[in-house]
Amino acid sequence: MRRKDWIIFVGDLSISYSRGILRGMAQFIESRPSLQRYAAYHVDIRELPRLETRDIAGALIGGLSDRPSIAGKLAKWRIPKVDVAGDQHLPWLPWCVRVDDNAIGQAAAAYLIERGFHRLAYLGHDRHLAMARRQQSFTAALEAAGRTVECFQGSTERVGRRWWPPGMLAWIKQVEKPAAVFCCNDFRASALLVACRRAGIRVPEDIAVLGVDDDDLFAQLQGRAISTVPVPTFTIAARAMDMLATLIHGLKPPRKLVQVPPQPIITRASTDVMAVTDELVRDGLAYLREHFARGVSIKQMVVDLAVSRPTLDKRFMAALGRTPAGEVRRLQLEKTKALLVATELPMPRVALQGGFSSAQQMSVSFRRFVGTTPTQYRNAYSVRRQRGLDI
Repeated sequence: MRRKDWIIFVGDLSISYSRGILRGMAQFIESRPSLQRYAAYHVDIRELPRLETRDIAGALIGGLSDRPSIAGKLAKWRIPKVDVAGDQHLPWLPWCVRVDDNAIGQAAAAYLIERGFHRLAYLGHDRHLAMARRQQSFTAALEAAGRTVECFQGSTERVGRRWWPPGMLAWIKQVEKPAAVFCCNDFRASALLVACRRAGIRVPEDIAVLGVDDDDLFAQLQGRAISTVPVPTFTIAARAMDMLATLIHGLKPPRKLVQVPPQPIITRASTDVMAVTDELVRDGLAYLREHFARGVSIKQMVVDLAVSRPTLDKRFMAALGRTPAGEVRRLQLEKTKALLVATELPMPRVALQGGFSSAQQMSVSFRRFVGTTPTQYRNAYSVRRQRGLDI
């Protein structure tokens, strides 16, 4: 019997999601002695017609929604397979590990509402189940909050040098501004930034843009870094490889579908704005951001803005649903979460840079408003720890 030495990934390496899956596969194999006889290998779509599976032990399968001919080829493979995209219901591919797309849509809605946006829109792909789940949960969360949302579904076909699908440029021109657009992924968000530049639309002042994936290329490509919902590809790859290893050993995994929650949203330049029309509140928000690093005193803020505390609180509540003190707390927690996820700074330094007077005050606030401790949050969401990097 021929020895099977390969575990392959079928996917498009032009997107960071697929690259993350492939890296996560290699890391998982290296960390499991029982799997170290295998090597991870990427199969390009063009290789599939000529690919033999006699020495392949199993496969992780990326997106197939716009490649039905490829799906037909893969369906004939008599090897264990696990879906890591979740964008198509296929009877021959029942095992799936994917990001929780409903949680992505809900997080995006909550984030944009928190930033004061009342005009919201969604930019997606057509014929793509994962993106449809994101849209449905996004719109449902907005409707529950009394908001409406405009949606545009672009073609999944390649658009070449134009960057955006037909009709998208005209659509974004007619969207009433200021508005926020949640894009199904960072590739679409990057295309939207190009279209906005072509149309003379300012980002984020006229259109704020939020993507998905934290793509290491497209999130930074257009000169205006894209805020994004990161997808934990290493965690998805590890869960999928665990499922695949069970299948390779002739056993059935306990669940056919495993959903992995997304990472906390990363705020960058494309949404670094608060959508308010009240001039006093805009001045107050500018004041808070200007003084945040040095510590904010609401008492001094009232004096500097020449307004009474009750009036300031009332106007903030009407515009944002929270008082200036609540906005300070939001800024503190947003900054602290970013530091916990992206750095390994000790907790006292995280607290100081996050605007807290001490690590103890930070911990108390975290427990009350986030529902966990800073250490637990870092362990759950740290990008470096997720990737198994030594600090």
